Amino acid sequence: MKGQYTYAVARVRARELSLLSEQDVSRLMDCESYEECVNALRDNGWGDETLDAKGPDCDYQLMLKAEERRLWQLVTELVADRAPFRAILLPIDYHNLKAAIKGYITELLSEDLFMPGGTVDISSLTKCIEKGDFSNLPQEMVEPAREAFEKLLHTGDGQLCDNIIDKALLNAIKAEGEGSKAGLIKAYAEFFVASADIKIALRGQAMHKGREFLSSALIACDSLDVKKLVEVAMMGQADLLEYLEVTPYADVVPFVAESLQRFDIWRDNRIIELIRAEKYDCFSIGPIIAYVLARQNEIKVARIILSGKLNRVENGLIKERVRMMYA
Repeated sequence: MKGQYTYAVARVRARELSLLSEQDVSRLMDCESYEECVNALRDNGWGDETLDAKGPDCDYQLMLKAEERRLWQLVTELVADRAPFRAILLPIDYHNLKAAIKGYITELLSEDLFMPGGTVDISSLTKCIEKGDFSNLPQEMVEPAREAFEKLLHTGDGQLCDNIIDKALLNAIKAEGEGSKAGLIKAYAEFFVASADIKIALRGQAMHKGREFLSSALIACDSLDVKKLVEVAMMGQADLLEYLEVTPYADVVPFVAESLQRFDIWRDNRIIELIRAEKYDCFSIGPIIAYVLARQNEIKVARIILSGKLNRVENGLIKERVRMMYA
């Protein structure tokens, strides 16, 4: 129904006014100390009463977790059915799956390892891991969870555990994009998978991974020829970048040419560019999804700035890591 999301979109539009703008980010960057930066965010409504009682030396991670909880509380208020959000919730679920498996096996399981907002209840997830029975997880998670758990338990190879779960995440997001009627979700899922493929190829090439590893790790998508991606990655970085020049992701090349660490900045900026078109839609779920992604982005930017201020990193180095803002 066309007007199904009209009220929710109106509330999101009002919330967009409080999103951090480029100017707000500049003001945070200009703060002379970590404490001043924390207080500037408090003045903008960030944090909660518990945090405010801690004084200026508070742990900024508590502030950001409070904002993440606030985001998902809003989504719950706005939309009864979270199914349309699965593509953007799945990374949280699969992060929590990694955290639960690694935390259990290393005996370092802690609530601090988990992210709020996923579709899988964390207590249920940890019980599955503790019992070694994964059947109560979502169907697409069952086999990857079992395989990752057994591999880590028997080999101690954390990277292998990550690779299994990361591939399962890509397959799950691809399926969500293919099954969604929302144009934004289709576009987001395609970009998520394609950008992950590019990152795998870049890292694999830099680490001299073999053809078998790359072929098994990459996920087919519409906007990239993954067989070609494997071939050029095996040839060298210059050939890989030359291939990317003729794909829809040619704008990644200057970032990667500068450093591989710049890739994530490019990826986050492309997502902001992708969702900006939703500002002009008043009737679909698109603007709500866009708001969630924009809010996640500003929390990430706040984390970068606060971490830099706390560790007294030079502003120029912090600025290099800051992402584009939606507002």
